[in-house]
Amino acid sequence: MTQITQLLQAASTGDRLAADRLFEAMYQELKQLAHSSLRRSGSPAELDTTSLVHESFLRLVGSDACTPAHRRAFYSYVGKVMRSVVLDTVRERRARKRGGDQEFVTLDTGVGEAVLDDRQLLAVDEALTTLGALAPDLKELVEMRYFAGLTVAEIADLTGKSVRSVEREWEKSRLLLRRLMEEG
Repeated sequence: MTQITQLLQAASTGDRLAADRLFEAMYQELKQLAHSSLRRSGSPAELDTTSLVHESFLRLVGSDACTPAHRRAFYSYVGKVMRSVVLDTVRERRARKRGGDQEFVTLDTGVGEAVLDDRQLLAVDEALTTLGALAPDLKELVEMRYFAGLTVAEIADLTGKSVRSVEREWEKSRLLLRRLMEEG
């Protein structure tokens, strides 16, 4: 059993010291994931990599709703939390009504590796909620891949699936999200 897995299990039982040690051990990796997530999500000006990591970690340890006890659950939950932080920032910016209703134009508006504007991020969020009701595993995949920034190989390792299976599911997820966004 790896040190991270041991810390996750200890933190899941409420051990605050284990949660602090987990944060120290995972800090650089969480920063890389946050940087990747912000780059893909259009990087809201109010949110930088460090802020995203710290806000995400506060939500992770401050919530009793989910205390992941293993790596897959941890990365899945990190993806959900980072998504939540980014979308909350986008919603706050749009609510200020200082140009928040302006439409931004990007060269690529497809779901996947593209940079999305605020409107598109909110549409992705709504589509993900619908996707979660239809196929929770695909929603989890999108959160790990897009919002947590994990590679297909890392997800395959975490889920115990082949890289090719994860690639197929990723493609299926992207197509379903695109269709749900068009319908919504």
